[in-house]
Amino acid sequence: MKLLVINADDFGLDPAVNAAVAKGHTEGVLTSASLMVNAPHVDKAAAFAKSHPQLGVGIHLCLVDGRPVSGASEIEALVDGQGNLPRGPFELSRMLRRDERVAAAIEVELRAQIQKFTSTGLKPTHLDSHMHTHMHPRILPIVATLARENGIAYVRAPVEPLARSLRCNAERLPRKLARWLVFASLGARSKRVLRQAGLRTADQSIGVLDAGHVTEPFLTAYLPLLPDGLTEIFMHPAAEASVTLATTQHGYENVAELAALCSSRVRELIDRSGIRLTNFGVSGSD
Repeated sequence: MKLLVINADDFGLDPAVNAAVAKGHTEGVLTSASLMVNAPHVDKAAAFAKSHPQLGVGIHLCLVDGRPVSGASEIEALVDGQGNLPRGPFELSRMLRRDERVAAAIEVELRAQIQKFTSTGLKPTHLDSHMHTHMHPRILPIVATLARENGIAYVRAPVEPLARSLRCNAERLPRKLARWLVFASLGARSKRVLRQAGLRTADQSIGVLDAGHVTEPFLTAYLPLLPDGLTEIFMHPAAEASVTLATTQHGYENVAELAALCSSRVRELIDRSGIRLTNFGVSGSD
């Protein structure tokens, strides 16, 4: 059986993202979203999710490029003098190597983010993270522990076939090859660690190699190649361009990704290919 979760990342980051999730879910094929609880528009995102229970909502854990949920004094080793999280995954990795206190601060912050999510009344269907930082070897065991403690069955571990991605979109080849070299090993290791911990992952996760470019042409080329098992396609749709997205998702085709979610061609292809849309909270996706 071909099971497919179509997920929107960065839910709550920007009004344009929230609008895209709403439209993609009510008018398109979006089945899932990952809520960024430290984002500025999280309250409206959570309100939409609560009024649309068919949308599976997980937690988009955030350890970079933002403000923490915890007080700066609680996670002093993780934030700068202005109380900001590290600027990106490489800075976070350097901090982990240099200061043993950082791992403990990460656990404090991730617990606070999960607690803030559950305080909305929503039940998380899955965990993933902004810029995939949860797959860092020092961070993944923390995430696995928190997932088990909170009864969250699914954690993202993207393993994406390069040949299939190139067949669907051969553009941006150097960038794609660089990302594949990183995620081929990191994703496989994360999947192994998570499954050994008794957690579930999708059989494959699509969106790493073509991040920000999962458009209608990509989907219509990829969906006929979908294998049996559970696949996650994660996207970054937005209803319009915004200053926030231009800064944090430079070059992404956010509006085109929303159009793909609402495309009649995509919907018809899913139906014709015998693909069953689901989310991580539905028992049929086990």
